[in-house]
Amino acid sequence: MKKYLAALLIMVFLWGSFSLAGAQEPIKIGAVMGLTGPWASIDTPALQGVQLAVEELNQKGGVLDRPVELKVVDTKADEGETVAAVIRLIENEGVSALIGYCDTHWVNIAAPLAREYGVTFITPGATHPRIPERTGAWLACFGDNAQASAVAEYAVRDMGIKKGAIWIDTAVDFSVAVCAYFADALQYYGGEVVYEDYFETSWTDFSGMVARLKEYEDRGEIDFVYVGGIPGNCGLIVRQIREGGVTVPILGEDGFDTPLLVETGGEYAEGVIFATHMSLEDPDPAIQQFKEAYQAKFGTEPENAFAALGYDAMMVLAQAIENVGTDDPARIPEGLSQVKNFQGVSGVISYEEGSQIPDKSVAVIEVQDGKFITVKQIVPEYLSDPTIAK
Repeated sequence: MKKYLAALLIMVFLWGSFSLAGAQEPIKIGAVMGLTGPWASIDTPALQGVQLAVEELNQKGGVLDRPVELKVVDTKADEGETVAAVIRLIENEGVSALIGYCDTHWVNIAAPLAREYGVTFITPGATHPRIPERTGAWLACFGDNAQASAVAEYAVRDMGIKKGAIWIDTAVDFSVAVCAYFADALQYYGGEVVYEDYFETSWTDFSGMVARLKEYEDRGEIDFVYVGGIPGNCGLIVRQIREGGVTVPILGEDGFDTPLLVETGGEYAEGVIFATHMSLEDPDPAIQQFKEAYQAKFGTEPENAFAALGYDAMMVLAQAIENVGTDDPARIPEGLSQVKNFQGVSGVISYEEGSQIPDKSVAVIEVQDGKFITVKQIVPEYLSDPTIAK
């Protein structure tokens, strides 16, 4: 009996020890995204990429042998909701870092607030190259000066078109910036901006702008139009340009990397050229494996490159925490600065000394038969000075 009791006590002790080890405090990561509103078609895939990464990390034992717990808030494209969510996640939930948004405007609101609290903010897909300088945030993606330069290079050197009009959404920081970088890069490659035209995100009627564009085309003064669109309006703009009789190539940026381009633009989206972060059609095993895992979890293939960027943002953050051996918010930037040659789904990620933007190649996409096909992968020869854009 004594031997039985002794054995029982040992078992209880071992079970208790195991339970304590298995009940490690989770590493809490906050995610703020616009899952409702005009950015939902890029923020939702990005969040799902983050969620997939967290699931895979936990299946492998977590980070630092601790589970990762993701706290998600839909800020509904509302500035007040954004501020409240950041404060709540930091003060009430005690997150160690924040991942958020694929648009510069929302990062510009959320990240400075996180910085005040000493909490690292990493964005999957907001691409303004002045984000680190202004907000302290880290990027998992290239900068707008890279994607703008890649399209300008492709237009002049591969398509042989040099004279362009630029449509700028003055209500969106991203559009203003990427269009400024495109104009600068186009000039570098020997092209010319013939004229600029302006609109706002909320517009639904672009007939006046289309009429002006048609007049320039009829006079033979332009070869193409470059549109600084966002996911919520790019398809509508493309449709109205084509319905207005304009036939010159339409060029764009990663705001076009959304199913809405084809869903709204329909047949008029054929032939549109835009820059984005990677091609989901790439046969690279890592990309195809990611697609399969995403399909298994969410019942659909990744909608666009932002899904991969969300996945990479979480994995890079996990690597940073592993690098310094702690989820102490004060140490995470040190861990990120040590990330070198990290093989992400969206490309290789390295943060060179003093930089919070990784050097990455740009995928140039053409819409063919309703699908996004990579026509060229470009490491831009030229990068505009980030300070030329506000």
